[in-house]
Amino acid sequence: MYLAIRKTNTNLHRALSCFPLSFLQLPLPVYKSIKNNFNSKRKNNRMAFLGQLTANVQAQLNNVKPQLNSVLQTATRARDNLAPILNRATAQLDNLGKILQVTGDRKQSPIDILSTITTFDSTLENSEIRINYPMNGETRLKNAGDSLQLQLDSSSRAELSASHLGEERYVLETVYFHWGTEPMNGSEHTIGGVGYAGEIQFIHRNTRFPNLEMAFKEANGILGVAVLLNESHDDNPTFSTIIDGIKQVVYKGSECAIYGVNLPHMLPSSEKMKEFWTYTGSETVHPYRETVQWIIFRATVWISSNQLDKLRTLKREGYECEVEETMLPIRAVQPINGRTIRSSFRSSAQAARITET
Repeated sequence: MYLAIRKTNTNLHRALSCFPLSFLQLPLPVYKSIKNNFNSKRKNNRMAFLGQLTANVQAQLNNVKPQLNSVLQTATRARDNLAPILNRATAQLDNLGKILQVTGDRKQSPIDILSTITTFDSTLENSEIRINYPMNGETRLKNAGDSLQLQLDSSSRAELSASHLGEERYVLETVYFHWGTEPMNGSEHTIGGVGYAGEIQFIHRNTRFPNLEMAFKEANGILGVAVLLNESHDDNPTFSTIIDGIKQVVYKGSECAIYGVNLPHMLPSSEKMKEFWTYTGSETVHPYRETVQWIIFRATVWISSNQLDKLRTLKREGYECEVEETMLPIRAVQPINGRTIRSSFRSSAQAARITET
């Protein structure tokens, strides 16, 4: 049985138009075979074209991605370099505002502790701060994106009290770690415009309130204790357990259980805890609630350059984010707005370098 090539199959007809008319009278099986082969080649050509196009687009994206990462890294470094300058400028403006008695109604943290706005309070002198933290309890290490956190188990009962706080007792809820890119831009609180390599913040809840949410609604509900970190060449064994756990919490939202954390050793000695500044402020992480009574110790704790470098490997975004950005858990210093900082010690130079533990 024969079938003439149909004019409707334009491409196939054009391809066979060079043959004599007698040749176009083909048996049906032969015609179908030719048609199928022709259509198959067309399909393969389209697939090859799409494959090549996809490969070219992917190659272009791969070429652009390193450039984009480089731009982001450059912008991050520029921001980090500007942070100390902006902090000093803010501190100078705050100092001028204090002299001119220009005040606002916000009580945000962190702040720059200036000698010109610091007042010695004799009721704080020789105040005994009593710490009852577990030596080797279980905690959870968490990357929150804006900070590295140690979250304590509710049964740990890590408590703090102080003679100047009267009968109030506080239980430790969370420990926050803050650091920067340089030895002097890692602390959130600064002293006379001078920053430090890092800062540890111990956030406590008043035991009169059953949870943090309720405590944050009251003026004396939250007590924040800040320890400034000085950079050293030698590793501090106190932080070894935390540093070892970092590889499990590189990305935002990740967390793991760690054991053997020695919280008391993250604080200055009992004698050196007698010298501190205190003021009313806020959280330094979102939502920045303004019901935190802060204590900042004058003495520091040391941490090594190597340990700081490990902290700097943490990311501020989740694993699924294509562009990785390093966590920089620092908030800029905030305006004083007429607040007075009280100190437990007499000093003619509050801006002097803090003594090291």
